[in-house]
Amino acid sequence: MYHRFNENKYPSTNIQMDIFLKHIQLIKNLNYDFIHPKKFQKNFSVPKNKKKILLTIDDAFKSFYDVAWPYLKKNKIPFILFVSTEPIGNNGYMTWDQIKELNKENFVEIGNHSHSHEYLVDESYEVIKDDIEKSILIFKNELGTNSKFFSY
Repeated sequence: MYHRFNENKYPSTNIQMDIFLKHIQLIKNLNYDFIHPKKFQKNFSVPKNKKKILLTIDDAFKSFYDVAWPYLKKNKIPFILFVSTEPIGNNGYMTWDQIKELNKENFVEIGNHSHSHEYLVDESYEVIKDDIEKSILIFKNELGTNSKFFSY
């Protein structure tokens, strides 16, 4: 799971691209297969002795689009980008046009990551439900459908 790329201002959620590339190389050296998100359930169980990994990127930060996306696209490495719908288009975040660009690729899945990205654990059922339903509506309006994948 990754968030930001080459953003030194946020060390707890940032990775430098050279370190990310070392992670990818280590995964390859250890003979892990990158699992396509849409084939996750099938690939998870057969064969059981094959090493597998699913890459996820949270929050749709612009630094992901600018720094890591070109490499993942060139190498067609599958991943899920989990998107919270509220901050999209704001400073530091990807736009819906950029997300739609990624969504066109068959090795990319755009996953739902709630609307507000708030700490919902202490909220009422109605607040949680409303937040998720709002994200689903925005997904349907922007991408034509809601994702089967949800991350909180």
